[in-house]
Amino acid sequence: MSVNTAHEIEILENAIKDHGTVNADGKSSVAYGILFDKTANTLEALNGTLRAAKRQKKVAFDAELLMMPKDKDVQVVLL
Repeated sequence: MSVNTAHEIEILENAIKDHGTVNADGKSSVAYGILFDKTANTLEALNGTLRAAKRQKKVAFDAELLMMPKDKDVQVVLL
């Protein structure tokens, strides 16, 4: 994993914590639409970062690829 990817995943994790809510399992989650809006200026490739974080089992979401606006309500959960 490159240093850049690790840094982008850290930005993603912080954005989920900062803009999300704690679910019944005690894990932070946020709607993809909110995450998309809040990281527009900090993550150039949100979907790439999400896929890398999902492969590393750091986040979970119920889709192969999230797209705006159709997936704006899909929850991205920090594991």
